[in-house]
Amino acid sequence: MNIATIIGILFGMAILAVATYTSTDSVGVFINIPGIAIVGGGTIAATFICYPLREVMRVLKVFMMAMGADELPLENYINVIVNLSKQVAAKGEENLEGSLKNIENEFLREGLQMLVDGYSKEEIKEILDNRIQQYHEQEHGAAGIYRTMAILSPAFGIIGTLIGLIAMMQGMGTNIGSIGPAMATALTTTLYGALFANMLFMPIAIKVENRIDEITLLMRVIRDGILFIKDKTPSAIVMDKLKGYLPPRKWATVKASK
Repeated sequence: MNIATIIGILFGMAILAVATYTSTDSVGVFINIPGIAIVGGGTIAATFICYPLREVMRVLKVFMMAMGADELPLENYINVIVNLSKQVAAKGEENLEGSLKNIENEFLREGLQMLVDGYSKEEIKEILDNRIQQYHEQEHGAAGIYRTMAILSPAFGIIGTLIGLIAMMQGMGTNIGSIGPAMATALTTTLYGALFANMLFMPIAIKVENRIDEITLLMRVIRDGILFIKDKTPSAIVMDKLKGYLPPRKWATVKASK
């Protein structure tokens, strides 16, 4: 679970609650069910218009990606690849087949299967590069849905405000005293649109894009490691080259096993 995301959501909600309670004696003025329906429903409807159904249905999956762990254990995968390179150097590529069932990462498992099946280095590189590119482009496209929703929600907030103002103007001739409360209710939809965009949709989009970049980096590490294994590169050299993908503070976490 991504602790930073949880802290951010809870802290943001707490700040908004305190600001609301201290800014007015009537907290109920901030509750506008039709306004929420206009902003939320309008944003969702427009999103369905912008994207195919299968892409929109991935929104929940993308959100769960944002709620994942803070960092991927890149150093653990490097250690695994270094150990596999030692295994291949000692026993050959065919010996990898017995280790495949213990590898959870699908990209790594399929790459190693190509080694066992006797693919050439050029074929392995071409296939893995294509999969990395396709993953990055498709997942970034899914994250773009949240960016679209961040753009749309303030617009529907304004639409809701205009609807409220029109209704207020229509009733001005009969009850002047209702103008103030009606204006406050109308403006809450603009507030909802801004909140949805800046407290929900845009942060999720940025979080997901960062996670996609991390996974893409991991896939590149795996690709390079498999190519090193194919070339029968000494494990010490494999370790030192793959450590270059880590920040210096994590270099000590990659150690050659005895």
